[in-house]
Amino acid sequence: MFLIMKTGQKIFLFTFIAAIIVLAVTTVLLIKNANRIIQHELDHLLGKDFSVQEIRLKWNKVEALHVSYKDPEGKIIFRADRLILSTDLTRLLKKDYTISKAVLVNPYLFFETDLKGRLKMPSPVQKEKGDEKSFPAFRIQKIEIQNGSLDYLDRKTPGEPVLTELRNIDIESENIIFPLEDNFSDYRFTARVSGKLSAGTVQSQGKINLKTLDMDSKIKTNDLDITHFKPYFQKKRDMNITRGLLDLDMDMKIVSGKIHAPGKAVLKDLQLDSAKGAGVKFLNLPAHTVLRFLKDNKDQIDFHFILEGELNNPNFNIPEGFVERVSMGIAGKLGLPIKK
Repeated sequence: MFLIMKTGQKIFLFTFIAAIIVLAVTTVLLIKNANRIIQHELDHLLGKDFSVQEIRLKWNKVEALHVSYKDPEGKIIFRADRLILSTDLTRLLKKDYTISKAVLVNPYLFFETDLKGRLKMPSPVQKEKGDEKSFPAFRIQKIEIQNGSLDYLDRKTPGEPVLTELRNIDIESENIIFPLEDNFSDYRFTARVSGKLSAGTVQSQGKINLKTLDMDSKIKTNDLDITHFKPYFQKKRDMNITRGLLDLDMDMKIVSGKIHAPGKAVLKDLQLDSAKGAGVKFLNLPAHTVLRFLKDNKDQIDFHFILEGELNNPNFNIPEGFVERVSMGIAGKLGLPIKK
């Protein structure tokens, strides 16, 4: 999955942040206004683009119904059917801001990049001078995201923008502190990745530092439809890929912005349009050699790779780096010279 590293980190971070912002606001309102939780208070804190239909308050639980947030253009970029906080309100009133469990049910997130690949985020609500409200630090012992959806629109790709859709997202994470601190949170992530020809799955588990974005995790994909991601790797003169699935097992570590990710990849059910003449390429490799190998190996190529680089280096590009490692892995499998 070509977006799973640098972009994947941002998705994880923004998913958690979106939940945390709403949790923080709800918690503070309970502490300060437990007897008069009303809509205009929320509007005052987050602006008119934030809305919540109803808040239900119980002695050990707070439930917000139909939460949503719009960008300045009026497009909904976050919504959730329910947001449930499990906590002892008597502890909150004693300024022990610990939430034992937070659950987001059926949330939806939308992210997009501009033509330069920069992630577009809505501007924070502007407050008048002297009208700032500060939130106390608090801890969420466990957070769950159930049946989430995420749309990621990448406008930087050549030709048409690529819309990647994640569905049936389930996330569990522990020990989240806000404002973010330099600590690791364990997490588990599963999702379905929509494709043009089929849907694949992605699983990941490990730990992430939401402040520094350091990670130590395992990532696994099955049946990922690579034709959906052709704009990231297929050049105009390359042989067209009409079908292909990717299985991936990878151990990923990110420390101080440096990524080290050894793994194994399996390309299967790969079909190439052989209408073009001799000399065409597949991932910068002789296409006829790849086709002959596929025919003799049940339409499957497996190989090992190591992805390394500095995420803050403008010359390091995750999709390009991954494709380079894939082509090198296939070249090695085919017995072709490996160019670094």
